Order: sequence, then C-alpha cells, then structure tokens
Amino acid sequence: MLNAAAASPTAGGASAGLIQRLASLPRETRDTLWLLAVVGLVISPLIPHVPGWTMPFAYALLLWRAWLSWNQRALPNRWIKGGLLLVAVVLTVVSHKTIVGRDAGVTLIVLLLVLKTLELRARRDAMVIFFLGFFTLLANFFFSQSLIVAFVMLVGMLGLLTALINSNLPVGRPPLMQSLRTAAWMSLLGAPIMLALFLLFPRMAPLWACPATTSADAAACPMK
Repeated sequence: MLNAAAASPTAGGASAGLIQRLASLPRETRDTLWLLAVVGLVISPLIPHVPGWTMPFAYALLLWRAWLSWNQRALPNRWIKGGLLLVAVVLTVVSHKTIVGRDAGVTLIVLLLVLKTLELRARRDAMVIFFLGFFTLLANFFFSQSLIVAFVMLVGMLGLLTALINSNLPVGRPPLMQSLRTAAWMSLLGAPIMLALFLLFPRMAPLWACPATTSADAAACPMK
C-alpha cells in the first residue's frame, strides 16, 4: 500500500508535467503534433487493406516527424525524402505488381500523405496535407461503409477541418478547441446539403464506380 501511495504522486507529477509541457509548446509544434495525430487516425481503418509493411512504415515516419517537431530538430533533406519516396514506390510495385488500380493507389496515397509531413514547413505544405487527408478519408470507403468506419472518418474530418481552420488564424495562439467548435458548427451547417446530395444526386458510373482489378475488388464495388 505504501508503495502504491508513493508511486501515485510520482505518476501524477509526470502526467501534470506532460500536460504542462504540451501547454507550453510553441504554436507550430502544437499544430504539427495535432495534424500528425489526425493523419494517424485517418489512415488507421486502412490497416487490414494495405500490405503488411505499409502501416509500420507510415507510423514510423509519423513518429519520427513528431520527434523532430517535439525536439525542434531540422527536417530531413531532399535526398533522404527522395530515398524514402523511392523505397515507398518500389515496395508498392513489389506488393501490387503495379502502381495503377484501387489497391496500389490507396497504398500510394497513404505513403504520399505521410511523406508529405516530412516537408511541412509552410502553409502551402499544410494545405497539400489537408487535401490529401480528405482524399484518404474517401479512400477508406472503398473497402468498408460500416458505422465504425463512418464514425472514425467523421472524427478524422473534424480533425482535418480543425487543422484547416486553425491554419487560417495566423495571428497569436488560438486555442484548438476554438477551431474545433468552428469545424463542428460548419459540419452541422453542411449536413442538410450532404443529405440532399446523397438522396437526390444520381449515383452513376464512372463517377461512382471504382476499377476492379481482382474478384475482391469487384465484390467491393457493387455499383460498378
């Protein structure tokens, strides 16, 4: 009991220290860590649908990028990024025998999204990550339209919208909760339009079809 009581203040002190450190981070570091966490969430439902090496590779890069941001280290140079891109493309070709098609395309979009975080320096780079992230959100529905995936994608969409809104508040240190509330309000306002489009917009090929390269692809694309 004494050991537990002695350990509790230590754990509480460590937790309080971490929270204090997070609160005192520079805005650029805070915003980068938020965006990296959202990217990690957005790609997570794709774990069963990409080659086994993809997600360890992707999450290792995200953790590396987070470490660089946390410790205020310089980003990798273009030769390192070029080498990582080459490795990603070669592994994709080896796994899928192509870079064309649904499965190879989803693998590549995940890797390109993660690799882009390694050159996140300016607002322009952030915009590319935002829209690659939104595209990856849609890619999740190639494989599953379950409620769980839909919920994760809703949270991911709110996270990306929060980061997008926050990037348009360049002055000072606006709280992320402020941007999150704005993102939630925007989503609520857009929900009736989304529902109307879902019910009334004609879902016709090729806009609503995806190319099937295997029998599993064909089963996943019933509207083809």
